[in-house]
Amino acid sequence: MAFDMATIRKRGEYQWEAQIRKRGFPAESKTFNTKTEAEAWVTVIESEMVRGVFVSRTEAESTTLYEAFERYASEVANGKKGVKEDLYLIRAFQRLPLAKCYLANIRSTDLANYRDERLACGYAPATVKRELALVSHLFNIARKE
Repeated sequence: MAFDMATIRKRGEYQWEAQIRKRGFPAESKTFNTKTEAEAWVTVIESEMVRGVFVSRTEAESTTLYEAFERYASEVANGKKGVKEDLYLIRAFQRLPLAKCYLANIRSTDLANYRDERLACGYAPATVKRELALVSHLFNIARKE
């Protein structure tokens, strides 16, 4: 098995697969529409590995916010004091269009837009802050695990 190298190969007519195998790191692969995108991804990931700041995004790229909230509800929320309120908020978040997004694709601007919409609807700042605290805790738990 070859180590410390990246491979880019054509997959079918319209896709390119980049694969990185480097000693001491899990194998990473991702599919792209163009060879240029694949090469750029390889450059970024290999640079992170060399600098020691690489974090695998594989699970974050395949887990939706909805799925993360499901796991959070079963593993974390049940152990908290306000479980009933948390479960209510979780179900409300799961009905949002944002819940269909993968964790790796959610940006701070998405959450800022959510905050602004809630405030515009007349919800108290403390309520919105409590809702966002739940999302923040979810992301912190997900990052650690």
